Amino acid sequence: MDWNDLRYFLAVARSHSLTEAGRELRTSPATVARRIAALEQALGAGLFAKSNDGYLPTAQGEALLGPAEQAEAHLLWLERSGAVPSEALGGVVRIAMPELLGQHFIIPSLAEFGQKYPRIGIEAVADVRPLTLKDREADLLVRLVRPAHGDYTVRKIGRISLGLYGSQRYVSMHGIPRTFGELAQHRLIGWEARMSFLPLSRWLADAVPAPNLVFRAHTMAAQLSAVEAGIGLAVLPAFVARKYGLVRMVADEAPFRSDIWLLQASDAQSFARVRVLADHLTELFEHATDSLAQID
Repeated sequence: MDWNDLRYFLAVARSHSLTEAGRELRTSPATVARRIAALEQALGAGLFAKSNDGYLPTAQGEALLGPAEQAEAHLLWLERSGAVPSEALGGVVRIAMPELLGQHFIIPSLAEFGQKYPRIGIEAVADVRPLTLKDREADLLVRLVRPAHGDYTVRKIGRISLGLYGSQRYVSMHGIPRTFGELAQHRLIGWEARMSFLPLSRWLADAVPAPNLVFRAHTMAAQLSAVEAGIGLAVLPAFVARKYGLVRMVADEAPFRSDIWLLQASDAQSFARVRVLADHLTELFEHATDSLAQID
């Protein structure tokens, strides 16, 4: 098997299109089809089935998807770590972070970091779904849940408060619920079913067993937009809610609070570019402890 064919397999699996995969890989759809056929021949299995929705992975294709993504992550890590000497303050550091915490707090701080270390490039993944270090998906992780095990170092770098918020427009139309019991009469914004494992989703589900969910989304940014539009109430970071002038609901109830953890792969500690970014994040959160933990 030509391992390079996995790039073509992943591009088609993600886009369901030979044309889109070719555009991503800067080649023709015919070349993509030829490389997929070569991979199928090498593995002795059909990997895609053509349908009205495009090229969808077969059962064999689904089984290959996880290992292929792991191989991709390892190769990308080798590119990041092998391009420059370990003690050089240059190269690329990939960091994964919670969505709004990354977009509204961490990423704005990277301008100053870039001025201090102009030869270090940043790849940022701001998402509510946690990545892992074991598959080399990132060099550093900022997480709200401390993992139970793994080959990495862990630092507690801060604490954050989240609460249920609505817009002034919503308040003028529906009022302010003071307790979880009153939320049965209100319109709530939540996560789509695939994201029900998230701590924020479980916190709201435990507080309101039968919520009136009028809007679901798989990103916190979409939920924030829905709150701004007056569609309903959503659980958001308090520091972001203050920035947008939102009103806290159920103020008589305890908010959702979480420690903030910085994870660093053990072998990544040998790279100076990773260490200086880790130190930057630690200092950043230490200086913002009170503002991130404060809730109105």
